[in-house]
Amino acid sequence: MNTKHYLKKVSLLSCILLLSSIVSSCKKEEATTIPNAQDEIASSIAYFVKQGFKAEDVVFKDGKFILDKDIVISAEEVATRIKNETAPGSPQTEHWRHNYIVKNPYHKNIRLYIEPNVPLDWKTAVQGAISNWNNMDGNGLNIELGMSISGSASASDTRVFMGYENADWIARAYLPTSNGRPGVSIEINSKYNGLISSEKLFAITHELGHTIGFNHTDQNVGIFIQGTYPWQTTPPLVDPNSVMNSVVLSWNGFTTGDVQATKILYPRIL
Repeated sequence: MNTKHYLKKVSLLSCILLLSSIVSSCKKEEATTIPNAQDEIASSIAYFVKQGFKAEDVVFKDGKFILDKDIVISAEEVATRIKNETAPGSPQTEHWRHNYIVKNPYHKNIRLYIEPNVPLDWKTAVQGAISNWNNMDGNGLNIELGMSISGSASASDTRVFMGYENADWIARAYLPTSNGRPGVSIEINSKYNGLISSEKLFAITHELGHTIGFNHTDQNVGIFIQGTYPWQTTPPLVDPNSVMNSVVLSWNGFTTGDVQATKILYPRIL
């Protein structure tokens, strides 16, 4: 009886020790995993700073990075870019656009799907913005870039949907991915449903510019598009009416710089 009783005690003690070991192991794993995640975020922010962004303008939220309030890129895509750009022989330039643009043949017809709950005035802005890019001066002659509306989400490249945040961004868009596809979505902030139609048109035309790889004209971030301003050896300090400026204006057409930049990134190959 005493021996059996003693064995039960040992068995119980062993279970307690085993459970303690498991719990301790889990805690140790958590302790090592969390800093790794934080390290990856810090590494990604450092990558964006190297690209020219200010650290305070980079926000990590819900598995994605938001740059300058309206440019979106997933954490997985950032990791891929860092890996690709640190490989031997990779270019380490720092000028005026993002590292990736839309590859052939995707740039010939970028298909946008508009979610059914997008208000009519924003749908009109999306349709108008597509028309703006399709009818840019030189498109079809020395520019090859096309966009269209898709009636099917599964057959589209870029999804347009509504969101809400009590913040000072009107809309935001994903950049092209490292595999050459256009940015996967444009989110419109319903807080700004009261904008006039020409401002909505400007905003969506601007966001479409992000989905094909353009950065903000008024910020020295990314890769400068050489030859954007052929009459100057360096880019001008300002291009106040560029559609890719970081502020929304009333739509008044593309500037010469906008057209020249598009021609350089998406030339028509004869």
